[in-house]
Amino acid sequence: MFEVMSKACDQCLLSPRKIVSDARRRQIMRDTVRKDCSFICHKASISGRDVACRLHYDATGGGQLARIAGRFGMVRFVDPETLEHVDVSLL
Repeated sequence: MFEVMSKACDQCLLSPRKIVSDARRRQIMRDTVRKDCSFICHKASISGRDVACRLHYDATGGGQLARIAGRFGMVRFVDPETLEHVDVSLL
């Protein structure tokens, strides 16, 4: 299963409230493009989960693994506050 946040967290890397410098953000974005991978949300990683950032997923497709998971219907969305799966069609 490939997990993606259902919406951006309140400190999203791609938002004005990010918790890293602009230089670090550029470096992270370059690395994800170069590696064709997703950016893992820090809120999930603190809890030991690998959940892709929603804004990065929307902007880039989330990388190769996300695209493959999408083809197999294996993308699940996660609430950034509870880290529980949610049905994004209900949002």
